[in-house]
Amino acid sequence: MGQGEEEKISSDRPDQSQGPTLVPRHTLQFEAGYLYQRRRQDGLDIRTSAYPTALLRIGLAEKVELRLQGAMKDSVIENGARRRLEGFGPLSIGAKIHLWEESGWRPEAALAAMLALPVASRIFRPDNVEPQFNLGLANALSEKLDLTYNLGYGWTGGNPVPSYGANIERELSDKLTVYLEAFGSKEKGEPAEHMADVGLLLLVLPNLQLDLAAGRGLSKAAPDYFVTAGFSGRLPR
Repeated sequence: MGQGEEEKISSDRPDQSQGPTLVPRHTLQFEAGYLYQRRRQDGLDIRTSAYPTALLRIGLAEKVELRLQGAMKDSVIENGARRRLEGFGPLSIGAKIHLWEESGWRPEAALAAMLALPVASRIFRPDNVEPQFNLGLANALSEKLDLTYNLGYGWTGGNPVPSYGANIERELSDKLTVYLEAFGSKEKGEPAEHMADVGLLLLVLPNLQLDLAAGRGLSKAAPDYFVTAGFSGRLPR
C-alpha cells in the first residue's frame, strides 16, 4: 500500500525482513516485545532474553521517520559453571527514508540508516559508533499476499556484517495475518547464520497490533531456536 493510503498500523516487528513502510506524518509508533533465544555451541549452553526489545518510530515528514531502538538483555551461559550477563544493550538512533512506490515489477523501497551508540551497560557496550544500513523492498503479489525482502550491511565489534531477509505474508482476515520468513547474516571470519520463522499478527484496533513468532536455526552456527511476542501501538489513531 502506498504512502498516504496506509490506515491500519504496519510494524517492523516481529519479523526480521523490515519493509519499506513508514509511519504516517505527525504520528508516534511504539513497538516492543519479549525475545527468548537458546544456542548450544562449542560446549556452551547460552540462553538469552531481551525485554523489552523496543523501537520508537516518529513520523517527521511524508517520506521520513526518526527511529530510536534499544533493549534490556539478560544472558545465562553454562559450561559446568553458571555465568549471568545482564544490562542495557546499545542505544541506536537513525531514520528511514521512503525512496519510491511500487510500479509493476519494481518494488516499493525505503532505506533505513541506524547508528549503534556506545551508550549501554559495560558488558554490551560497543567500543565505537557502529553504523547499520538496510534496504527494504516489497511487492504486492495479490490483494492479500505480500512479499517483503531486505538487504543489510553494518558493523559489529568493528567487523562488517552483511545480512538478508525475505518474508511472505498472507492476510487470513481483516484482523489476522500469518507470515513465513527466512533471514541470516555473516560476520567477517565467522560462519554464516541462517534462520527461519513463522509468525502471527493480530489487529486488535486500527492502531494496535499484537504479534507472536517462533523460529529455528538452519545452519550450525545459528541459534537453536527463538520465540518472541509483543505489540505495536500508534498515536494518534
